Amino acid sequence: MKHLLIQTSVIFSLIFMLTACGGGDVETNPPKKQDPQSDVYTGPAAATEDIQKYKVSLWDNISTQDRCGACHTEGNQAPYFASRNDVNDAYAATNPLVDLAEPQKSRLVDKVAGGHNCWLASDAACGETMTQWIKLWADDRVSTANTIELTAPVIREPGSSKSFPDDSSLFSQHVYPIVNQYCSQCHNQSAQLAQSPFFASNDVAQAYEAAKRVMNLDEPAQSRLVVRLGSEFHNCWDNCQANSIEMRDAITALSDAIPLDVISTDMVVSKSLRLTDGITASSGGRFETGVIALYQFKTGEGNIAYDTSGISPAANLSLSGDIDWLGSWGLSFKNGKAQASTANSKKLHDLMTATGEFSIEAWVTPSNVVQEGPARIVTYSAGDNARNFTLGQTQYNYDFMLRTESSSANGEPALSTPDAAEVLQATLQHVVMTYKANEGRKVYVNGRLINVADEDIAPLANWDDSFALILGREASNQHVWQGDIRLLALYNRVLEPAQVLQNYDVGVGEKFFLLFSISHLIDLPNTYVMFEVSQFDNYSYLFSGASIVNIDGTQVGNGFPLKGLRLGINGKESSHGQAYMNLDLAIEAGQEIAEPFLISPLGTLVALEKGASQDEFFLTFEKLGEHENVVIPGVIVFPEEVPATTKSAQMGMRNFAEINHTMSVLTGVEQQSTKVFNTYQLVKRQLPSIENIETFISAQQMGITQMAIAYCDTAIEDSVIRSAWFPDVDFTSAPSVALSPAERSKLLNPLIAQLMPLNLANQPSSVGVFNELDSLVSNLSVCTTNCDAVRTRTIAKASCAAVLASAVMLVQ
Repeated sequence: MKHLLIQTSVIFSLIFMLTACGGGDVETNPPKKQDPQSDVYTGPAAATEDIQKYKVSLWDNISTQDRCGACHTEGNQAPYFASRNDVNDAYAATNPLVDLAEPQKSRLVDKVAGGHNCWLASDAACGETMTQWIKLWADDRVSTANTIELTAPVIREPGSSKSFPDDSSLFSQHVYPIVNQYCSQCHNQSAQLAQSPFFASNDVAQAYEAAKRVMNLDEPAQSRLVVRLGSEFHNCWDNCQANSIEMRDAITALSDAIPLDVISTDMVVSKSLRLTDGITASSGGRFETGVIALYQFKTGEGNIAYDTSGISPAANLSLSGDIDWLGSWGLSFKNGKAQASTANSKKLHDLMTATGEFSIEAWVTPSNVVQEGPARIVTYSAGDNARNFTLGQTQYNYDFMLRTESSSANGEPALSTPDAAEVLQATLQHVVMTYKANEGRKVYVNGRLINVADEDIAPLANWDDSFALILGREASNQHVWQGDIRLLALYNRVLEPAQVLQNYDVGVGEKFFLLFSISHLIDLPNTYVMFEVSQFDNYSYLFSGASIVNIDGTQVGNGFPLKGLRLGINGKESSHGQAYMNLDLAIEAGQEIAEPFLISPLGTLVALEKGASQDEFFLTFEKLGEHENVVIPGVIVFPEEVPATTKSAQMGMRNFAEINHTMSVLTGVEQQSTKVFNTYQLVKRQLPSIENIETFISAQQMGITQMAIAYCDTAIEDSVIRSAWFPDVDFTSAPSVALSPAERSKLLNPLIAQLMPLNLANQPSSVGVFNELDSLVSNLSVCTTNCDAVRTRTIAKASCAAVLASAVMLVQ
């Protein structure tokens, strides 16, 4: 058996040697490796400024012996774009191989991304790095146009499919015994060299969740677990082909025990699509001038996250601890660290101190809002008390620690977002921190400059060039941060507000336009319901921008109704994310749909089942054109599954839009008021989305409280509203006078009348609310400092928010 494996390895090596340089054209006498001294260019100088830019940005990187220079030179393999005889000739040979408007579409990128002579362990990272080198050469010629050409997609008929059962018993019976025995030395969280995904976890339920991403129920032979053994010879325990067949048979046995999900013939359905059938969406180009380190996390596996900035040396990150790759591009930090070497991190020191300015840009999703430390999201440091800079989290705040001539060696005092604003939320956010010697530090969140002034403006100190770039925790392994990082870019220039907003608008991750054909239902060729879809995380897809479009430019001839749109996945309607089920539209005759005609501004999440390359989506309708299917809402639950004593809540609560509208009506403050609008945009996803009170959680109450504070602050600071509410309160006096026990009813009675206009039996009594507020005001009026008129208004705001954020407003 050993003899067979050695024989296979030798044959594979010979094949690789014969094909590495020729792209399929085998050479009988491959070129010998040139003398390393030949990497020093001694030919004619660049004839033009553009050729010099090409040389510095692209040619210097690709013409070396360890890259394209080993083959694509005179006398070896054409084309000679890596010629070291004359950079001007190389320039002429390179131009047909690049697209300067869209560098990612260049032939050079396609080749290395496809595995041709890639110099890294990841083909995707080679492709991204090559793209970045071409971008550096192209500069302002890179297209940022927001134009998408919609073309007819593949037409798939929604078919029968299989879905992974919730229970892990079939996996435990058929597949887990194999992976537990042979894969647990790596694919287990407790392994010495733990390797994600953890489908060999000691916890079978966790192993099952991870294994779903590497098993194909419809085509077991195409499962990643099978291919890795049979075609890639990855850690076989005996004979690779036999091991691959054993794994395939185990997954087949699991699949055979799962019944098919069959689409009912009564349903009104569109044609179906997979995510990869979609048209790649782009919102224009990112601004990346001055980027010196770039992490897009597209590799998806392994222990290295590559720096694809194209600026040498590449500060690649080594992953350790509990870190998962996100299918939507990114890293999920639970208790892990991603760290660059100190030698490669030195470029941050050299390039940032050379300009005296820099920017940190990241797309992050904090796991929660209780992390302290500050917890280290991104840090360039050596331990708990020594750093050059840090982007961190303290509860609801982002922290910017920076070593300047007036700070401590630990970069303190930190510049933090305001406590009361609660800027940091446990949702996907775009965070940019900038520094310039004469402007100090600035913080942007979701494209908006946060109103916090840097009171410690000073030049950079003598930074230490022996520190390391680290993500997820400190060099000491303390100050752990939990959350996802979807993109990280470091610049040796300040990003201006327009550039920050540009990168925020572009978004993050791979997005597709899915065009679901409905032509057969409305008798209008090439008509589609279009969604923008992306893989949101390892567990879900994000659908948004529902529109109708005709790619031939034909307007609607005969009008038609569209009612009750639902999302389907793998042969059944999704049990989650049915945000469009209440749609009830009439598309009028003559409606122009050459450009996408929006039918809903809502977005929703659909649970991922088999993975982005396998999940099949379709749409169902209660009514579309002349076709109709009566839908009975809800999930059928058999009586024996529900205890006889189970009762549903007899009350509901307002959802996010109703909360915003109700608060506006009660206070008289417009919803578009700056502070109210900004707060609503910040916490909208944190507010209740459905009216079932049994789904209410404490995090939603925090969002409601923030909204109440914004409305009450705006109302009390508005002299017209304040005078109308409290005509007899002296807001120019301190609390001891204006809110003394004898005067307090002048504040509380009007407030209760304003915010509790209905005297309902199921509400708290006015007397009870008065007593609660009276106690609150008494406590807030006790103070030794700042007991001035400003505090009087602050107490009025607090009393207002206490009522406005209560069940009086929330419960229907």
